Amino acid sequence: MDRDTEQQLQAAIARYQAGSHQDALESLRALQQRLPDDLQLRFILGAMEVQSGNFSQGRPHLEAAAAMQPGHLEATTLLGSAYRSLGETGPWIALWERFQQAQPEDPGGHLGLAEALLQAAEHDRADQEIATLCQLLGPEPDLFQAIGTLYHTAGRPADAIDFYRKGLALRPDDEAGRQNLAAALQESGADHEAEQIYRDLLRHGSARPDVLRNLGTIYKDRDDLDTALDFYAKAMQLRRQRLDQAELYRAASDPAQRRTTLHSLRLELEQLIHLAVCGIAVEGIERLITGYRQVIDELISRGVEGQRILLEPEQFMQIGEVMQRLVHLEPTPALADGALNPELDVERIQADYRNSGPGVVVVDDLLRPQALTALRRYLHRSTVWFGYGKARGYCGSYMEDGFGNALLLQLAGEMRQRLPQIVGPHFLNQMWAYIYDQAMAGITAHADPAAVNLNFWLTPDEANLDPESGGLIVSLREAPREWNFHEYNNRPEVLDPYVSGDNRVVVPHRCNRLVMFNSNLVHKTDDFRFKPGFENRRINVTMLFGRR
Repeated sequence: MDRDTEQQLQAAIARYQAGSHQDALESLRALQQRLPDDLQLRFILGAMEVQSGNFSQGRPHLEAAAAMQPGHLEATTLLGSAYRSLGETGPWIALWERFQQAQPEDPGGHLGLAEALLQAAEHDRADQEIATLCQLLGPEPDLFQAIGTLYHTAGRPADAIDFYRKGLALRPDDEAGRQNLAAALQESGADHEAEQIYRDLLRHGSARPDVLRNLGTIYKDRDDLDTALDFYAKAMQLRRQRLDQAELYRAASDPAQRRTTLHSLRLELEQLIHLAVCGIAVEGIERLITGYRQVIDELISRGVEGQRILLEPEQFMQIGEVMQRLVHLEPTPALADGALNPELDVERIQADYRNSGPGVVVVDDLLRPQALTALRRYLHRSTVWFGYGKARGYCGSYMEDGFGNALLLQLAGEMRQRLPQIVGPHFLNQMWAYIYDQAMAGITAHADPAAVNLNFWLTPDEANLDPESGGLIVSLREAPREWNFHEYNNRPEVLDPYVSGDNRVVVPHRCNRLVMFNSNLVHKTDDFRFKPGFENRRINVTMLFGRR
């Protein structure tokens, strides 16, 4: 590498370290095209790609570096993280096996191989690697916590609990270790001990969004929704509070804070404009609207539609104080006369559901007009659309991240009371809302981990440019019972045939229409065409009751 190229390389590294990731990556990619065989350059580029979340782009560069130096721990670790994110467990295992051959005394090889084996469900081999590692290093709290995390991530909470306890026996004041133990206890059903640990952490330390959120889930699973939503709201207030200037500067140096999508930024801009039109005071709103418009124009020129992107620090400084933040929360109390339409023929609804075979029914005029108006206002005015990462063009608001209010809880309770044969036996497992970009697509084929799925729409009918579509397609074939969450939620290529044949129900979009169905049925968003404009965006609310 000549002196001029070395200077360009160092300049790109400096820009990356300063937070200008996209600019640095483009410079390095150009350098690598000129010097395709320079392994140092390939390693640096591969490392930066993976650290920026570009796993497919970084993989070949790190594979070249690891092949030349199979004992290179950093290259192996980064390449392993790429394989993990891409779901390629075979290459991941082989990678750590080669590392062990090159560095047999390095304990990192046993830990890395154990993680890969656990993800591949090769549990016996993974346990052997962990036993060898414990023999090599002896009692060590950091090691026990790391092993506990591996088991926890692999869905073995009992083994995770054992190692977390071993680590805490050596270092009782380890707050992260105690929180890990509580989370594993919670997953294994020991929620009372988990609650005691969480509450003790809150008493003796600063309030933590993740601890508050986990407490919310404990109470949700106990069917105490008022307490659950209170904890979730407190967690959201802490995690999503608007940034002051000092916090904004700190956040600008964190790539995780700068990740977003173009459709999420468009939504945030439209919502700020909507708040201004409604006369809701937001400090600096005109400056923020101008900043959003400038950043969006810059991103459009880069052609990043439908991709997760990393804002440059300068772009983030313009809008980051409110990006994915709680700017306004619209009060939405329960209604004195109830949320559900009192004229619903609940006996007919329950009979139609039972007689449909696997369980599907469509209900029109679900909500009282006052409830419909209030929920629509809540979702238009509340800046709770934090789920930005859906590449197909929709943003989500989730129960654990603050989605919920007294009216929604009232609605869930009324559903259970008035539909006792279908919804009544089940607690509210999950709840969310999605809002869609008119120019993009909806949710691919999937099933949900619950007993009953309630999906209803809030957008006025006049916004829908094609009244025969825009709703939901539900297959009458259930996802196989033996499938796990990944298989029935992340494999559209397998699930698409379920919703493409004749054995399905196509439900067109209608405002205030409910589609209630067995959650094990594969379903997807139908194609849609809605008018431009913020208030014309398609919005659906989903409630899941019970467990699969």
